[in-house]
Amino acid sequence: MKRMTGWLLLFLIMMFGCSEKSEPPAVEPNMEEPSDVVEESVESPTPQVFEADPSSFHFIADWLTDTQILYVVKNNGVYKVNYFDIETGETGLVYEDSSFIIDVLVHPSSDYLLVHTSDHPNSAVIKIVEMDGTVEHEVEIDSTELSIEWNRENPKKILFTAFHEDWSFDLFAFDGSDDSLSLVELDDPFPKWANDNKIFSMLLEDHPLDGGDIQMFHLDTEKVETTGIGNAVYFDVFDDAIGIVQTIDSDAFTYTIRNFDGEVKSEWKLPAVSNYSEWVVPAIEWLDENRLILKGAEKSGQLDELGAKFNLYRFEKGSPELLVKGLDEGPLKCSPSGQYCLNGYTSEELIDMRAKEIFEWIEFDN
Repeated sequence: MKRMTGWLLLFLIMMFGCSEKSEPPAVEPNMEEPSDVVEESVESPTPQVFEADPSSFHFIADWLTDTQILYVVKNNGVYKVNYFDIETGETGLVYEDSSFIIDVLVHPSSDYLLVHTSDHPNSAVIKIVEMDGTVEHEVEIDSTELSIEWNRENPKKILFTAFHEDWSFDLFAFDGSDDSLSLVELDDPFPKWANDNKIFSMLLEDHPLDGGDIQMFHLDTEKVETTGIGNAVYFDVFDDAIGIVQTIDSDAFTYTIRNFDGEVKSEWKLPAVSNYSEWVVPAIEWLDENRLILKGAEKSGQLDELGAKFNLYRFEKGSPELLVKGLDEGPLKCSPSGQYCLNGYTSEELIDMRAKEIFEWIEFDN
C-alpha cells in the first residue's frame, strides 16, 4: 500500500481548509476573442427530451454512439444500462446486472463496455462486457474508491487505482490477454497510457501549486524516463500526442500539445484559476491528436471570487473558436465525433457544438 501523496493531501486541504484571500489579477488569454455570432446558420435537429422516472433513475453514464446516451436505472432489484437517442427519442436495453452499478464506460473502439459494480463498501468488481451483453473479463479489487484508466488502443489493458479509507492507494495494471492483475510501484495515482507497456505520470516534489515533472514509466522493466517537462499541473494523452498544462506564468496556464519525444505541435495560453490549495484545470476532451475541446476562464484568480463562469473553446493547432459562454468548471463528456457534449457534474446539460446552444435534454417526472 502506497503512502499518502500530495494529490490526496490536496483533496483534504480543499475540503477542510482555506487561506487568506487576495484580489485576483485580471489576465487576458493570448488570443483574439472569437465572435459570439455564428456566421452561417447550421441546421441541427432539436434534441429530444428524455422523461426520467426519479424513483428508478440511477445516473447518466457515457456516450454509446454519436447520438445515444447511456444511463442506468434500477427496476425490481436489477440495474439496467439503457440508451436514449437524443435525435430520435429511441430507448433500448444494453446490459443488466444484479449488482449495484457505480459507473459505465464505453471503450473508444465502441466494442466493449466497462461496468464498475460493487456489493460491498470496501471492494469493487469490474466487468468488461461485449456489446451483446457477454462478460469477457471480470476482476475484483479491494478499494473504497476506484479510478480507472482504459487503454484507448488495446481494450484488454486497464489501469486501476484503488484508494483506501486512509487515502493511501494501490495502482494495478490489468492485462486481459491472461487475466493478470499486477501491482505497479508508482507514486502518481492518475497515470495515462502511452502504449501497451508504457505510461506517463506526473511526479510532485513539493506543493501541488508548484506543479510536477512529466515522466514515462515502463511497466515491463519498471524503468523511469524523464521528459524534461516541468511545472506541469495537468496532462492527458491521445494516441501519439500528449496535452500538458503548465504554470510557467503564475497568472496564466500554458497549454501545449506535444509528440512523445517532446516536440511542441501547438501552444496557447488561458487565464490561470485556483482554489487556494490547487489549480483548477477543467479536463480536456480530444477530437483527435490535433484538435480538442476545453473550458477556460475569462480572467485569472481564485475560483470563488471570479464571479464569471467558464467559456468552452475548440482548439485546432492553437487557433481558438469560442463555442459557449457561462459554463461551470464541471466535467465534459463528448460524443465520439464531438458534435455533442454533456456538461456538468450531473450531465443534464447538452451542448450542440454546431449550433453552439445548450439544451436540457432530461426531465424528471414528479
